[in-house]
Amino acid sequence: MIIIKLLGVDQFQAQSFVSDIQEEVAQAFETEPDQILFYAPDSFLIYRGVDQTSFYLDVEVELPESYHPLENQIADVLHKIFSKNHVHVRVLFSYFEKEHEHEFIDESYPRFMTEENSAHFEADEEEEEDGVSEDEIYTGNAFADYDERVKEKEKEQLEEEAKRQAARTDNKRGA
Repeated sequence: MIIIKLLGVDQFQAQSFVSDIQEEVAQAFETEPDQILFYAPDSFLIYRGVDQTSFYLDVEVELPESYHPLENQIADVLHKIFSKNHVHVRVLFSYFEKEHEHEFIDESYPRFMTEENSAHFEADEEEEEDGVSEDEIYTGNAFADYDERVKEKEKEQLEEEAKRQAARTDNKRGA
């Protein structure tokens, strides 16, 4: 697993631009996108008391030693990508021996949460009809019907996954 740490970046901005660059970064590493995770903590780089967020970006890449021959290629790609949103970029590589990495994946779950397999809840129409505006404090039971809504969403996701599996099966038969 490759972890790319982004220090001195707005974590919410990072979430947005990382979704656009996952494939390009994976190509630079000559690996699959699911082998790369980005880490964007709530962090600040400070110089003489002045926050350098989105001005100076520190990129730390934690990766297996086997990627060492690609270091210059990877550094160039990361610099090109991140210089679109930052003036200065520093890239530091920290290598480890693969045999010291221990990753435990529960195969009964998806490898990563994605937009497709995450639960998303919309505001209830009843709340809007009750005249509660976004600017008012909601004093009702925020967890009313929560379990039912989760089960409903899970059921929808299972149905969608079953459709995708059926489509894959049909595609394999047709191929």
